[in-house]
Amino acid sequence: MTINKILVIVVALLFIGGAAVMVAYMHTHGEQYGNVDSEDPYFTTTNSIGTDVKFYKPSQKAAVLGLAFSTTLLELGCGDDIVMIDNHSAPLSSGVTELNLIPAYPVGDGQQIAQLLADGLGGFDANRDVVFLYGYSYHATAIASMEQMGLKVVTFYPQTYEEGMDMITAIGAITGRDEKAAGIVNSMQKNLTYYADKLEEHGITSESKVNAIYVSYSGGVLRVGNVNSYSVILMKIAGGANVADNPSMTGSSLTSYQVDNTIFIQSNPDVIFLDPYYAGTPSDFRAEMNIGPDVKIFKLDMVMNQYGPTSLDGIEFMAQAMYPQIFGYPDENRGMSG
Repeated sequence: MTINKILVIVVALLFIGGAAVMVAYMHTHGEQYGNVDSEDPYFTTTNSIGTDVKFYKPSQKAAVLGLAFSTTLLELGCGDDIVMIDNHSAPLSSGVTELNLIPAYPVGDGQQIAQLLADGLGGFDANRDVVFLYGYSYHATAIASMEQMGLKVVTFYPQTYEEGMDMITAIGAITGRDEKAAGIVNSMQKNLTYYADKLEEHGITSESKVNAIYVSYSGGVLRVGNVNSYSVILMKIAGGANVADNPSMTGSSLTSYQVDNTIFIQSNPDVIFLDPYYAGTPSDFRAEMNIGPDVKIFKLDMVMNQYGPTSLDGIEFMAQAMYPQIFGYPDENRGMSG
């Protein structure tokens, strides 16, 4: 966006619990977007909280309450169509300067958001346009407020790389950017084999992969990414062996679980990836956890482990961090090392 002891601590959004699955399916009538005067929708999606949302023509405006949606719409060329973002997507938090000047609101202010959109904020049409939101259980009240105002709320919570691609396909269909979305998904699909093939070409086997770990640390609580963590999924695509995998756990612990700093002695990682929400630098983390100099520590930026197209940058950064002799050195203007 190295193979000496690399401890990659990635502290990311991989620690949110809960479970939901998005299923999208398209009904086409005639031309690409069907007959917009038809009673049949051209696109219907069952979102991750189980609600059917129907579209009779492509959405022209969008409220995007989640950084993955903001970055996806920017990649799809819909940046000018965004009328609202959440406060975590604002440039001061996310570093995504393209979102400058777009009004930002806390997702918890569901009633205020619903009223603003129902009143036509930025040309938003409640009968046609869309609200994108993460399908987390703690968003239920905000979602209910928006749906009571008649807004088209579409939620996603991808739990696999493939579900992340499904999300992009659905967003492309809803916004009328099917072709662009298909191109992004094609690039993501190629990543599933590109890094594995390159490692195999260079004699890297499952036994000789870099041992890596993904970590979040906030409020004195240290957590590591488990098998269902999206960030860990990206790390594995990049060629890392997750030394914190513990599939015997259940529930939200399959995404992450709490540990103490002895994890770094017990698991002996080569690389640590830090979640972008860690407030300090990799050097700060090294000092706090008393980690030796032979372990390499990297911190992702805010968009690298998102569900959307920017996960491509995250995979590339992690692959370069773990295998610089194969993929080149990571761009430290994006992530950080220490």
